[in-house]
Amino acid sequence: MSHLPSAMPPVATALRSDMGSRCQFDPAISLVSSAQMQRLEGQIFSAGMPVAALMEKVGLAVVAQLQKDFPQAHRIGILCGTGHNGGDGLVVGRELWLAQKSVKVWLGKPDLKPLTADHARYLKALGAEFVESLEELADCDLLIDALFGIGLNRPLGEPWAGAVGWANGSGIPILSLDLPSGLNDQTGEVWGCCIRASHTYTLGLWKRGLWQEAALPWVGRLRRVDFGIPPWAYPEVEVPRLLLRPWQHFPADPPLDTHKYRQGSLLLVAGSAAYAGAAVLAGLGSRASGVGMVTMAAPAELKGLIHSALPEVLVHAWEGIPSLPPVAEKPFQAVAVGPGLGETRLPLLEILLRDWAGIPWVIDADGLNALAEMGVERLPENGIQAILTPHLGEFRRLFPGIPLGDRIEAAQRAAAQSGAVVVLKGARTVIASPTGECWVNPESTPALARGGSGDVLTGLIGGLVARRRAQAGQPLDAPALLSCACAGVWWHAQAAVHLAQERGLTGVDPARLAEHLPQALQALQQEEVVHTVSQAGE
Repeated sequence: MSHLPSAMPPVATALRSDMGSRCQFDPAISLVSSAQMQRLEGQIFSAGMPVAALMEKVGLAVVAQLQKDFPQAHRIGILCGTGHNGGDGLVVGRELWLAQKSVKVWLGKPDLKPLTADHARYLKALGAEFVESLEELADCDLLIDALFGIGLNRPLGEPWAGAVGWANGSGIPILSLDLPSGLNDQTGEVWGCCIRASHTYTLGLWKRGLWQEAALPWVGRLRRVDFGIPPWAYPEVEVPRLLLRPWQHFPADPPLDTHKYRQGSLLLVAGSAAYAGAAVLAGLGSRASGVGMVTMAAPAELKGLIHSALPEVLVHAWEGIPSLPPVAEKPFQAVAVGPGLGETRLPLLEILLRDWAGIPWVIDADGLNALAEMGVERLPENGIQAILTPHLGEFRRLFPGIPLGDRIEAAQRAAAQSGAVVVLKGARTVIASPTGECWVNPESTPALARGGSGDVLTGLIGGLVARRRAQAGQPLDAPALLSCACAGVWWHAQAAVHLAQERGLTGVDPARLAEHLPQALQALQQEEVVHTVSQAGE
């Protein structure tokens, strides 16, 4: 019997969706722009939902979650803007006051929108304290940021900028409603200054700016507060999505009668005299993927090192002039190229472009540097299906004309330009397909910011591609390649998170990370079974 890692837990296997169903709108994982959210709310209001009723639903849902997250908070300060975000904050304040909390409100300006003004008048009538000075909030246990919601398109002026500065310097935990005031809801960048929230409760649907890497210092712990959006109001276009419990992206579990040749064969082109370790780390990543066979093309002087670390790997050793196994003898389902190639990167990539266009590629590191020198357009010109895994610097070299202010949009544009699946690595890695589908990995760890971590990912994704293609028995389309990239990115990040919890941030070296991948997957599968069973019992 095969001892390959099982890709999906038994209960989750039954829930596996096909490629088409993944495109259905799921409010728990979908990321929308402010324009999409405003259109959605407009549809709801046009259908008869009063704005005041929706504000009530939002406020009540926020209070229910707030009391779970902040059970010890009894003195609440509310920073209130003039619009409906301020109105949401006042409804929250009213319900907290009725729950016997002490509530203080700071109104930045008196010219409130009519509905917000009504809520302010009633909260004042109940007995809540409205303060003139921000310093009067200094004894609060919690501040609620209800200054600005979505749609902000300019830096904050006064008195808002002063309020943001005071709140950030107060040392009091801050809960932002919808998104931290001052945050660009599209790119996650800051409009001059921004609330540094300890928690952000986004309302209805995830705003895409919250999951951009630039937003990380500002958003704190993220929660989505559902207020019952009807399915007919969902956006009809493809939107980016979060990789939460992405088991549908993993290759299917192997049958009981499987053997190594049915589990895929990977050609790994990696390593040089100067960067020998990169080849080993990529090989360790491919081993963890469960791929049936790995052949490594590497300089002859690395053969002993490779065999000592990876005794099961076949080595195509070359001396002097770089070479690959003969095309006629290639039984491979995928090729992963790039880690540690050094000066051999250009001749090896030329050989691949000439002879190896018939199978999918995973390109990283020096493979990407070579592609940048040649021009990324060589991929579609040669009909090559590929997964590109650049970090920020490699992305700039590959796609110099694509700005990086919006990383989600940048990855999508790069995928469309190159015809490849693009994995833009970072604290929130973005995975984009040339078909327009896009995913964001929501959880990672600074422990991955070490040389060699990306080499492990290259081998892991390459092995998953080879497994997927061997199972399919035919060429893979772009959605299948995207799934392999999503599975690899999520698995790699989750293994690092698990290992960091055990060993600390400094204990996640790349070799130990690769070794930990199967154990982490097993733990994740068990967690998924528990989650699925608990959901079924509710």
